[in-house]
Amino acid sequence: MVNESKRLAIWFFFIPVAVAVFDTAYYIQFNVTSFLTADYALFLILAVLIGLFPIKTDDSILFLVNGISLPVLVIFGLVPEMIVSSIAIIFLMIRSDIKLDQHYRYPLNLLMFYFLSIISAGFYYLTILLFDSVANVIVAILALTVYMFAHLFFNQLAMYIIEKYFYENSEAKVFDENLIFSFYSTLYVIPLSFILIYLYEMTGTMGIIIGAFPFITVTIGSNFYYKSKVHNKYLKKMNQFSQELNAKKNRESVIDMFIHALVQIFPSDALSYFTVENDYLIRREKMILGTRDIIDTDDLFHLSEQSILKRAMTSDTMLAHGYAKDWKIYCTNDLSYHAESALVMPIKVMDRTQGIILMTHNTRSMYDDMLVSLVEVFHKYFSIALDNAYHYEQLEETAEKDFLTELPNLKGLSKHLQEIKEGKTIVQMSLIVLDLDHFKIVNDTHGHQSGNEILTSLAKRLRDNLNETIYVARFGGEEFIILLPNYSQEAAFAIAEEIRQLIAATPFEISDSMQSNQKEEISVTASLGLATCKDDWIDIEELIHLADRAMYIGSKQKGRNRVTVAQKGS
Repeated sequence: MVNESKRLAIWFFFIPVAVAVFDTAYYIQFNVTSFLTADYALFLILAVLIGLFPIKTDDSILFLVNGISLPVLVIFGLVPEMIVSSIAIIFLMIRSDIKLDQHYRYPLNLLMFYFLSIISAGFYYLTILLFDSVANVIVAILALTVYMFAHLFFNQLAMYIIEKYFYENSEAKVFDENLIFSFYSTLYVIPLSFILIYLYEMTGTMGIIIGAFPFITVTIGSNFYYKSKVHNKYLKKMNQFSQELNAKKNRESVIDMFIHALVQIFPSDALSYFTVENDYLIRREKMILGTRDIIDTDDLFHLSEQSILKRAMTSDTMLAHGYAKDWKIYCTNDLSYHAESALVMPIKVMDRTQGIILMTHNTRSMYDDMLVSLVEVFHKYFSIALDNAYHYEQLEETAEKDFLTELPNLKGLSKHLQEIKEGKTIVQMSLIVLDLDHFKIVNDTHGHQSGNEILTSLAKRLRDNLNETIYVARFGGEEFIILLPNYSQEAAFAIAEEIRQLIAATPFEISDSMQSNQKEEISVTASLGLATCKDDWIDIEELIHLADRAMYIGSKQKGRNRVTVAQKGS
């Protein structure tokens, strides 16, 4: 944003500088003819029409007013040409919805075009003076060409200086895509300007009317061309990101990539991602300002019925607004950044709205029908990728979970151990291997169904009574592994004893024993092996091996229903 001192400085210097520039223009122009005529008014109307149909690019607005200002310079002089350019610029900025807080852009752009007019006219007059001995037609075409390319080059240089030093944009470039487009459009405009001058000299007022049609045609055609070019660029980027989205296997990464892709592909000054708490409460969890990285947030928003976020949720449709007054007043919480245009899209997973994305831009009416339609297409790709990630997560969760006890199985345990290794936050690790005693007798006596009931009850008993930081997995059969990260050997032994008593002291209820076909209570005990290691030699596989040996040799072979502690080398 431009600070207040710069805004005021532009207005402060505008009037004296403008007067000085017009005074200079009056004295350097070749021909001084009366320009308050109907013909001049037609040129002025043509320039205004060109200004009302600008060519919008991603980061600037182009228009072909130099094609009209040049004939005015040749026919009426430099001062009339500057007036035409000024009025066309004013209509261009009005058409571009320059906001009140950007009022400084009026004097800034007018001053830039005043200097462009003088510099370009200087090159035009200099060319005529240097080649006055050459045939008139050749000199005229040469002078027109020099004027156009001088205007093109110094316009690009002026925009670079303003972007670099006034707006303090470190990424500003002299040679960019806009310069290339302006170069080719200039090649079209030069002959059109020459034809307009020739028609006016030959037929007068009718020549202006006839010559106006090619300018309007080129302006409209350039608009269509650039929109098509931008459209193709959007589609190319969308295709690239869509492939990357489909490669993601979890919802979090899909959402992160999608919101980052939105601000990279489409014009956006800010983006907020909300999760839905209930029908009237949402939580902003992520935010992007400009095209920078994702910022994690935790802001609650209470929604009114008129809120566009609420309407997007209930209608399940994408909503777009071009003016802040149409939507921002109903967002009761401050968004903490300025916004004019807004685009809201609901996020659904398996036909349920779980989130909302609000993408905004400081420019009014930024999200036109073309942009909205493209975002809708990209949003469909995202929805498919999100559903696929959800199914993949469900499949992974099922594959990593024991069907009977709903505890992690060997695959889930392996994944958790890998996360522990990569996390590097464990300074010591204690591990318990638990095996139920004489469980084969239970299965043989009461049936495997009863055995399964005991295993299920044991898993629930462990989950309900152990701390959340303690990880329990089914190792296979009636054997379980319990991980105690950052537990000392003494603390882990106390937990192991608690587990042993938790099993031995309370019988397990079975509902359908093979012996009696009635509910029974069965007492079961367990043997446990415990191993602990420090961070200088944490090796989970070796720890499991030590705890397993301690359980079999130290607990099973010495009477069962006990805890045995293993040491490295035991």
